[in-house]
Amino acid sequence: MHSGKPRRTRLIGLAAAVAAAGTVIGLSWAYTASGAQPTLADSVKGDAAQVAAVKNAFTAAMRADRSVQAPPAGTIGSASAVAAAIAAKRPVAAPDSTARQHQLATGLATLAKYFTPAQAKHEAIALRNSIKEEADPNHRVISSQADKVVFTQVGVSGNTATVQAQVTESGKSQARQPGGPWNTTDPVGVMAYNATLVVDGNGQWKISSLKGDFVPGEGP
Repeated sequence: MHSGKPRRTRLIGLAAAVAAAGTVIGLSWAYTASGAQPTLADSVKGDAAQVAAVKNAFTAAMRADRSVQAPPAGTIGSASAVAAAIAAKRPVAAPDSTARQHQLATGLATLAKYFTPAQAKHEAIALRNSIKEEADPNHRVISSQADKVVFTQVGVSGNTATVQAQVTESGKSQARQPGGPWNTTDPVGVMAYNATLVVDGNGQWKISSLKGDFVPGEGP
């Protein structure tokens, strides 16, 4: 006969059972006003749903973080016009100041959807640098994207989550020496990221910390 206190020892085995494919789930018991204990299935289902939500939030954030660093579609010409310019080693159209201001405003709003205010401010540095490059008459930014996200570990504990992931990132740009030919580059690299996500006041997972570096041998 036990003392009436909840027995928690089986949580260790449960956590091991559900921590598959690099996923770490932090489990905790919650009780109703009547003292009723939720079932193991309920706990696992809830945590698994949060892991999926964290993965989706991180993936969306990385794609947004990269995409805002390139001019919006149409501001540098149609896809066929861009392809023709690249083939002829001519520059693609350059966004004017109005388009760049719009890109900045839209980019800042987009970052705010996926990052906490402090982290969004940090991510905006790359956005501003990219727009500065767009204003350079000897430089063109054509595209920027996160192509693939591979999670190596995801941990969830309450309203905080940690993520380790490798993200394949690519882009396309043009540059020239003054008066020289236009050269197009298509850098591709794989970044290893460590991120922390938190739940905001609207119940949305957002990245509050993001640190990364190129995977050895996978730089652009």
